[in-house]
Amino acid sequence: MQTTISSTPRWIRGILLSVVCLMKTSGAEATWVFPAKDWAEATPESRGIDSARLKAAVADLDRGLSPEGAAELVIIRDGFLIWRGPHCDAYHQIFSCTKVFTSTVLGLLMDDGKCELADLATRHLPNLDDEHPQYARLQLRHLATMTGGYQGLVRGVSAEQPWGDLLGYLTPQSPRYEAGAACAYHDHDVFLLGNILTRLAGEPVAAVFKRRIADTIGMTQWDWGIAGVLDNGLPLNNVAGTPSRSPGIQTSARELARFGHLFLNRGLWNGQRLLSASFIEQATSTQVSASLPHASGADPAGHYGFYWWTNGRQRSGTQPWPDAPPGTYAAQGGSGNFCFVIPEWTMVVVRLGTNALTRSAKTDDLWNKFFGQVGGAMETRAHAAIPTAVRVSSRVVIKMGVRGGRAQTRVFDRAADGEVVKALPIVAGQTECPVQHVIEIAADPGAAHPGGLGRQI
Repeated sequence: MQTTISSTPRWIRGILLSVVCLMKTSGAEATWVFPAKDWAEATPESRGIDSARLKAAVADLDRGLSPEGAAELVIIRDGFLIWRGPHCDAYHQIFSCTKVFTSTVLGLLMDDGKCELADLATRHLPNLDDEHPQYARLQLRHLATMTGGYQGLVRGVSAEQPWGDLLGYLTPQSPRYEAGAACAYHDHDVFLLGNILTRLAGEPVAAVFKRRIADTIGMTQWDWGIAGVLDNGLPLNNVAGTPSRSPGIQTSARELARFGHLFLNRGLWNGQRLLSASFIEQATSTQVSASLPHASGADPAGHYGFYWWTNGRQRSGTQPWPDAPPGTYAAQGGSGNFCFVIPEWTMVVVRLGTNALTRSAKTDDLWNKFFGQVGGAMETRAHAAIPTAVRVSSRVVIKMGVRGGRAQTRVFDRAADGEVVKALPIVAGQTECPVQHVIEIAADPGAAHPGGLGRQI
């Protein structure tokens, strides 16, 4: 039940008022907004960022990502558009960024109770292991993390279809490796999952995404190509963004930022729950062990969720973007298409392009330099010096004092009442919901907590 300030004891009201003060900071107001037809625009300074230093960071990124540079760059902070490149409305395919749209539909169907990560693929495709019994152990979790080892038929390779006829991927061949025994970035896993999701939904995944996500967040300039028609008559979208005459998601940087903003807000859009926070937490956290053997292609070990690349420690022990906050994650596609979500900075950064530019250590270095410069351009947002714990909706926000000139704040998610599943760092003074949604306050957060920051409430 929602608590009102007037109905609470004075000592609790004092803490509540402190929380209200936290929502307004000395350099920039920590106000969250959602775009209507258009994004609300604001100056970088109004969001706590030095505009001259941000401009210098963008200029360096522009040079590093030539020839298109940062022309299609969009930066959102607190829901405000603070930077837009001259071509941020350019509309084109975003290749493998498509994959996170597919995993989002997985989350929606999981929220509906239609499937679970531990489901065997054969539960939904009973004939999958007829000729290849190894597939009897293949789970949806494996397919969503590039650890499935599934191999489909490659046929019809042409200039228009450089990776073959996409429907051929649905014909099982001998597996590349046992499910869960290795990892490899491979579109065949994604297409098998897309086949299952389409059958579970009883409609194309694009229709699910449009009705459940795109229409609500105002994402209107987008399309999702159809790879072919399944044996039950349902169209199968190009769920991996594989190069094809029928591409994956097509959209613009300004539009894609809406999708990133939904994930930044952990599935909430202007107070409406579209996707469960627990699924987003899993999807954007590292799910692939850094010690898992690597089969071939791009190596997701240590920094991959459900088709989102994370800032986890790779096989080498290093992070891809060490100067970015640890909670940073990104959708990445060929030709230099990126959608970064940075929860600690309440920020979304989208850069799109059409020229050949693939994910590489050099590209990671460019982004890491950019994040280091942006971090240096930020003001430290003010917050209370005395620790307080505030339960906001299904999350517990533990607000700590400044340490070493930097704000220290942690969020603890509850999977169920009384169960804290993970701690995440976020910008001090930020909460997921408006202050009026505060339903419980702890006056003494000093007792032991699984995260070491306060008492569980």
